Amino acid sequence: MAARRHSNHGSDKRASVKENGHFSTGVSGSRRLFIMRHGERCDFAFGRSWVTKCFDDKGKYTQTDLNLPTTVIARENHSDFLKDSPLTEVGKFQARATGDALGREGVNIQHVYSSPSLRCVQTAQNVIDGMGNNAKICIEPTAFEWYGWYKNSMPVWLKPSHLAQSGFSIDVDHKPFVGLKDLHLDETVGEYYDRCHRLAEHILKRHDDDGDILIVAHAGSLDTFTRRLLGKPARNSQEMHNILSSFTYCCLCCIAQDPVTSQWSLVKPPIPPLHDFNWKALQ
Repeated sequence: MAARRHSNHGSDKRASVKENGHFSTGVSGSRRLFIMRHGERCDFAFGRSWVTKCFDDKGKYTQTDLNLPTTVIARENHSDFLKDSPLTEVGKFQARATGDALGREGVNIQHVYSSPSLRCVQTAQNVIDGMGNNAKICIEPTAFEWYGWYKNSMPVWLKPSHLAQSGFSIDVDHKPFVGLKDLHLDETVGEYYDRCHRLAEHILKRHDDDGDILIVAHAGSLDTFTRRLLGKPARNSQEMHNILSSFTYCCLCCIAQDPVTSQWSLVKPPIPPLHDFNWKALQ
């Protein structure tokens, strides 16, 4: 794990002045919520066979391609990587570069949440490392992607304590909004939007100190976490699947809350995108 450098970014509150489509940084009371997709994942880059090619019968890992991880986190059963893929080396770079860019722009993320998926936790860690941020990552099962894709069986996620022991900056005292045993795996797409909206409201109520918040999750998360906060209805299944192709690795969206009206608006992110992501697709 890369060492974090000390952050020299101030904790000034955000202004509500709108300039060229986004809120400028200032000393007023506006706060921002950032939603980010994880970086490039091994199973999508190499196919599910990467696990059988890289692990022997005893579970020993060998890097067979320079874009595969140099090392992998220890876990009880290496076959769990099939449904809980780590980032590629490119994926780590994407996340770190995003963090570096946010740091250069003076973004001071004070609260970080992540889906329990390993690729999301790794992305969150590389972002805060790139920023030089000392924030702890809160693991939230509710931030996982649509359960409809996992009707047969869910991934086996690493426990926060295991992640912390492995060098990740994890808030091991964080109590999830909903526990694993209370997840309803037969949800509809509409219920997926509801789930993410409830978590977003919970997080925003929990942090009313005007600090910027980052949620690292999945492709659809940029829409499911922001849609209802922006006063728009949930998309139906076809609409959601149509928009998923718009969300590239490590794409980032930002919504800002007006300190006077308390209304949220989709605003231009403070950094350029990766892979030509168009944040206006969320409008």
